[in-house]
Amino acid sequence: MALAKNERRITIAIGLVIGITVSSMIVRHALNVKSEQAAQRPGNYKSLQTASGNVDFPALPDPVSRAIPNGIVVYFEGNRSSITGMSSKLVDCWIIETTGSFRSERLFVLAEAESPSHAKINLARATEMYVMLENGYANENLEKLLDEELFKIIGRNSKSKEHIVQIRNFSPTALHEADKFLNSLEIVKSTRFLPWSPAR
Repeated sequence: MALAKNERRITIAIGLVIGITVSSMIVRHALNVKSEQAAQRPGNYKSLQTASGNVDFPALPDPVSRAIPNGIVVYFEGNRSSITGMSSKLVDCWIIETTGSFRSERLFVLAEAESPSHAKINLARATEMYVMLENGYANENLEKLLDEELFKIIGRNSKSKEHIVQIRNFSPTALHEADKFLNSLEIVKSTRFLPWSPAR
């Protein structure tokens, strides 16, 4: 028995509604499972131990945990000089892996907070720096001076003309050393870390 035109439309519409509903439930369930798994990973905020080296860390300041919910603390160094130059006082530094539903949404953030009050906070990308070269020097000149196991030039900011250098070792101490090394090169005019803020 053939269905009338209206009956076919109704059947298709009901099938679509059921399919979309079931798909949404499956995706939602998968995302919940992923969030629960992230909450159990080493370095989760409640563990107070870093994912790398099992170093104890103090609870994150509220503005940081709000900006990066459910992150993973990879590294922590306390009572040290600021890497980004945000403060002349000593700071606590956390390197946090953000968690997202997709791999492309994950990145590493450097969180600095004045120690011990944590009154002043700064967030920056932990694996990239902007490097401005002296006039007359190009990408190739910088590339020749970089150890490819530690650094990689991944692009150039079209507005500021700064080169974007990826840093492969990004513990707070390694970031400080990378910044110091880049600034020691004669062809480098300045370096800076890229500020980071959560997507709205």
